[in-house]
Amino acid sequence: MNTTNQSTSSITYEQNNLQTRYKYWDKMDIEVSATESYGDLPMESLFSVALRVNKKRQFLFVSKLIAKHLAVHPSIALGTGSLLASLLMEKAGLQPIPQHKKIVEMIESGKACLEASHETLAYRTALPDKTVFIGMAETATGLGHSVFHHFDEAAYIHTTREEIIGASPAFVFEEEHSHATSHKVYAPAGMLEEADTIILIDDEISTGNTLVNLITALDSQFPGKKYISLSILDWRSEGQKRKLEDMAAARNLTVDVLSLLKGEFDLKYSESPGEKEIAELKGSGQKTPGRSMQVQAIELQSATGQRYLPFTGRFGLSSSSHSEIGRWAEQLAKTVPASKKPLVIGIGENMYLPLRFALALGGDASVQTTTRSPIFAAEEDGYPIKEKVRFKLPDTDDVNQFLYNISRIDADRIYLLAESVADEASWQPLISYLEKKAPVEWLVLTDKK
Repeated sequence: MNTTNQSTSSITYEQNNLQTRYKYWDKMDIEVSATESYGDLPMESLFSVALRVNKKRQFLFVSKLIAKHLAVHPSIALGTGSLLASLLMEKAGLQPIPQHKKIVEMIESGKACLEASHETLAYRTALPDKTVFIGMAETATGLGHSVFHHFDEAAYIHTTREEIIGASPAFVFEEEHSHATSHKVYAPAGMLEEADTIILIDDEISTGNTLVNLITALDSQFPGKKYISLSILDWRSEGQKRKLEDMAAARNLTVDVLSLLKGEFDLKYSESPGEKEIAELKGSGQKTPGRSMQVQAIELQSATGQRYLPFTGRFGLSSSSHSEIGRWAEQLAKTVPASKKPLVIGIGENMYLPLRFALALGGDASVQTTTRSPIFAAEEDGYPIKEKVRFKLPDTDDVNQFLYNISRIDADRIYLLAESVADEASWQPLISYLEKKAPVEWLVLTDKK
């Protein structure tokens, strides 16, 4: 069902060029300030703030760029990764991506430019060291991959929350404030051992604890690497920055941190909002068959029977995959009905492929992916999350999944991309809900056993 919380309490939203204060009812008062911004990008073009239904951390920076909690044009989401890649190129003494100013304009205006996006995707270079890129689940798997896309002679993998049958993770680490804390990395043999530099990509650094934990775990098993952190936002205080510096000094490591925006936040108070129990989506009884795309799955499965595409990066990719993924997206787009305003919905950690598919569809496209993150929804001016729906899928460990603000997206056709479908009936509640919005093309991306 479609759920919001009505409130007669007020929202206060105060802003100047470098500082914004969010006061949501009696639940939260937080002030954020920027000290550096790439291309003078304003804060309001990058994120908003919402309340999270989580006692560990009661608020969330809701990105307007990554196509997770809010729908985004694929050009803007992919372009965000391109800007981070450009930062990395400059750090390495290479020429930045020529279209970086156009990307800044896209992000600031919120208006996509397909020509600039295709030109940007065509630009690749190589780093001087043997490099592995790691994207953070669940929000930065697509962001990490979109950074990696611009580099030849490199490798990519993303962390995952899933348990894989018959596979042992190369390492595991904890994200302390998350609703799902354990990250696993199923890297192939030699990938991390042979790397000179490891690039860690996340949408934000809030306290820096996750970054410290991740580098500590990596250095314990794969010593002697250089590290670079890439993120959209970096909110660490001076004390939190020193914590990373002290860890690096103690381990004799080089760690650089690059971001599009640096600043700090002052959380004056917050509490986890009370919320009515949200009923799970229920199906209509009418079955919509999934259209199998017959892509060969890799020979690994989760405990729930989930099968995996080779292109997601969950088990590692080399730069040779760049062109192959582009061709795959273009070919898939040719097999489905056309749309002037397509909405592509990905599931969980599968974020990059929906972005590339949406870009290949063309038109006024938007992309959003389901999330485990429970955000408070309220029908209130100035608050970013107006509504949400909750559902479960056996293919995603049967945990709660959420989608936000779907009814507010202007779309004339929805493309639901399922990496794997173990039980078609379990998908019907989600499909029935989406069909109330627009016609649904349900695409099953792995072959069935």
